[in-house]
Amino acid sequence: MAVSDIAYVVCDHVDLEVAEHFYTDFGLNVAYSTEQEVAFRPALKRGYCYVARKADQNGLVAIGMRAPSKAELERVAQFPEASGIEPIERPGGGWRVRLASPDGIPFEVTFGIEDYAELPVRDALRLNHGREKRRFGEWQRPELAPASVLRLGHVALLTKDFKTNAEWLQTRLGLKPSDLLFDGTRDNQLGGFFHCTGGEEWTDHHTVALFPGDAPRVHHYSFEIEDLDAQFLGNKWLSERGWNHTWGVGRHILGSQIFDYWYDPAGNISEHFTDGDLVRPGTPPGFHQVSDDALALWGPPLGVADFIKAAVQHP
Repeated sequence: MAVSDIAYVVCDHVDLEVAEHFYTDFGLNVAYSTEQEVAFRPALKRGYCYVARKADQNGLVAIGMRAPSKAELERVAQFPEASGIEPIERPGGGWRVRLASPDGIPFEVTFGIEDYAELPVRDALRLNHGREKRRFGEWQRPELAPASVLRLGHVALLTKDFKTNAEWLQTRLGLKPSDLLFDGTRDNQLGGFFHCTGGEEWTDHHTVALFPGDAPRVHHYSFEIEDLDAQFLGNKWLSERGWNHTWGVGRHILGSQIFDYWYDPAGNISEHFTDGDLVRPGTPPGFHQVSDDALALWGPPLGVADFIKAAVQHP
């Protein structure tokens, strides 16, 4: 089968109130709230994209991926490690199939979750470039506010066994590599960026990334925002409210996203990104030697090893 997009992330949080404060400052909107969980929605016409559950310990509960049809959901239910098709017991309904990666990362393939209506957001700013002017007699003065999150874009995972888990992403979810990282020779692959093949003619450069790590875990969750000004204004908003910064603002090389990473109160890394690459599903991958120079085109200096370690250095 082939998933069409990422749907949501569910995480346990010791303190739901603090989680709500962070994610609203981060630019998400509360979709619903109970004593046991708070769900957040993006501005575009989507379902909830982040669910914080009340628990005694922080941790990942599930990564939800969207199936393009009920028939595709029935197909994934046939895999030996998969559950049957189950109703989703939260507002918005829908169905899911639960299955875990070889590393034990919990995934849920979903279908039929109701979308929320699109929320109003400001238009993308029109830029006057050096040789091309688009704005005449108009001022560029966006307000200081949270960077409105448009949608959940991708997750990045750490693994000690790239080959096994990369194969699982392709055979179970239908993902395909956009770029692969190797050390020395192309046969020694250590990481990669994987795109969806079950959706539109063009898709994000990656919806799941796999990086080498000392143990399986999530490295970060990534949410798309409108433009560069939203990136820097969102950074200022979060900084002035005392939240813990991880890394940014900068531009990645593979995927091209302008990035800004933040720790949430549970120690998860959540990323704002804008201006990411699109690929045609099934496009043959590029191959890249792992190096610090391949991590970012510009931004605050940070080596690959320190970027990986950031996922375990909780505030």
